[in-house]
Formats: sequence, C-alpha cells, structure tokens
Amino acid sequence: MRTQVPRIRPRTPAVCFGFTYRRPTVQRHDLEWLLTRDSAPELLIARFFFYSHVRNFIVKNRSPILATLAIAALALTGCASNAGSAADNADATASSQVLTIAAVPSEDATMLEQKFELFREVVEAETGMQTELVQSTDYTAVIEALVADQADIAIGSPFTYVRSVNAGATVEAIGGAVYEKDEPAGYQSFALVRADSDITDLSQAADKSVCFVEQGSTSGYLYPSAGLLDVGIDPETDIDPIFAGAHDASVLQLLEGECEIAFAYDAMVTNLMPAQGDLSEDDYKIIWESPMIAASPVFMNTNTIDPETQEQLRTLFENLMNADALVEAGYCTDVEECIERMPETNYGYVPVDDSTYDGLREVCEITQAEACNE
Repeated sequence: MRTQVPRIRPRTPAVCFGFTYRRPTVQRHDLEWLLTRDSAPELLIARFFFYSHVRNFIVKNRSPILATLAIAALALTGCASNAGSAADNADATASSQVLTIAAVPSEDATMLEQKFELFREVVEAETGMQTELVQSTDYTAVIEALVADQADIAIGSPFTYVRSVNAGATVEAIGGAVYEKDEPAGYQSFALVRADSDITDLSQAADKSVCFVEQGSTSGYLYPSAGLLDVGIDPETDIDPIFAGAHDASVLQLLEGECEIAFAYDAMVTNLMPAQGDLSEDDYKIIWESPMIAASPVFMNTNTIDPETQEQLRTLFENLMNADALVEAGYCTDVEECIERMPETNYGYVPVDDSTYDGLREVCEITQAEACNE
C-alpha cells in the first residue's frame, strides 16, 4: 500500500514594503505561490525565476527604463517575511522534508503541472517526502538555483545538466526519458517551416528569420546551431534569430508568421501540440532532423538531498519509473494511462550517468556556443 503524503501549506503571509502576499486559493506550484512562502530558500528560488522573467522582457524590449524597473522588482522579491528568526528556523527544518523540483521551459505552465502529477505522486510515495514543482522560463535560472542549493531535483534538457556541472552544481543524473518501450533513450531536434513555404532545406536559412527556444536549450538552440554550421551558415551572423522562450512558443510563432523557420524537439511537434489541438500535420513541413540527442535527464542535487533519499531516487528511476512497472505497482490501471500521465507523454525513464552526455560536450566544442562556457 502506497503511503499518501499529506500536502502541508504554510499560511503565514509574507510582508514586503507594506504589501502582503497571500497564497492563492487555487493551489499552484509556481512563482505566485512561492512569493507567499516564509522560507528564505524558497524566496531565493522565487528571485531566481522572477529574474528570468524580467531579464527576458528587458532583452525583448531593450529599454533602459525597464532596466530600472527590473532592479526595483528584484529588490521587492528580496523582501523578508514577517516571521521572526525562530519561525525561519522552524521553516528551514520543515523544508528539509520537501523536494523542490525545478522544470525548464518547454510548454504551458498549467499543462506542465498536469504532466508532472504522476511523477510527483510516485516520488512522494517512494521517498515519504513532499514535492514542490517550480517552472522557470529561463534555463539559466534553474542552473543558478542548483548551484545555490535552492533546488533538489531538476528535470530538463541535457544541456542544462552539462551547464549545471560546469557551473559547479553538485548534481547527479539519475534518469533519462524514453518515449517508447525498449527504444534508446534520446530525442531529436526538428527544423520546421510552414506548409506553404518554399524552403525545403536548412541550407536555405541564410538571411531568414529563425525561431529558436533560447540559447540554453539543447534541441532548441545548440543542436540547431550545429546543424546550421554544418551547411555553412553562422547562427550568429547569417540569420535573424528570434528566441521564443519555449518549444511550443517557437512553433506557434512560426505558424503566426513571426519567423520562417522554427526549431523544437520532436515530441513537441509530433505528440504534445497535436494532442492539445495546437498543431496538425497539415500546418508544417520538417526540413531537418538532428542526430540523436542524449535523453532529457532528471538530475538530483547531492548536496541538498540526504544519502538515504538519494539511494531511494536512484532505485526509483532504475526499477519503477516506467509505465509497465507503475501499472504493476498500482499507480495506473494500464500502460496507456501511465504514458498519458507521464511528463511529455513518455514511456518512462532509464538509468543514465554523466558519460551519457559526452556527445553534448562534443557539440559544444563544435559550436563554441556562448552558453557552453557560462
């Protein structure tokens, strides 16, 4: 029988310059909810992720006035709670029983939360700990949270993992996503054009507007950059780049005419967006596919998670976190239900380690992408 872990929510409001931030009535694991927490670590996460929103907005608008407003906004997120030091200490103790899961941008926040419901249920039941899911719109913010020991688990791109290691985060890759049973753990990047486009090959991208996800994305920028370089096109000087911020947003901007070519990872194009009614095969053509990319990893912060829980998580991803095993354990009624409820509608996860991502490091050497050196 699985242990159902109760969800405890602190209700003490945070006070900042006279403004009181209370928890929304709808339970949401996002920035809005984080700003109601009294725990200093969680407020630090909020600052990281709020910063990513502000930074992206400034980059898009290039306004010095916005820069000033951003500084003020970041100061606000640094305000202390009205709880005293004793309460802070108590909350710090309580937070050790919560695993903070940071997710990188890929799709709509509401959809992301739904897709991680089963994932979180399994982690909570098998470890006896609660979880909090936090989505960032910026890959760098997740890395900074890991380096600062303000996130326990990250679910993201291979590039995010490699950059986290390079930045000094004490992380260990424990699972790689697989979309079909018995298939190798990995995925691809696609280059799309609209169905009525005359573009048939990536070599025609010169002087075109191109939608990427962001510079920290594996399939949304790094591998596409390698693909462009392979056909003699410099992704920094020979095209007009547009950074959409998420994979679905990249595709949607293509459909809306904001760019002529768009990059996104395979399952977003063939599975997730069609399932939501946002994309059909009649809308686009695929003009390029990347080589196989190492599986999107789940990685844990070994500096913030105790050794016993670390071992529980390793065992979980080795033996349980796949559709067949979850059905047998009673988490789902059948394999189809499990797959539908898994993140990115995949079959599950297989064990991976650091060497799994050596190929990505080689792509960094080829592209010399700025994000590879951050």
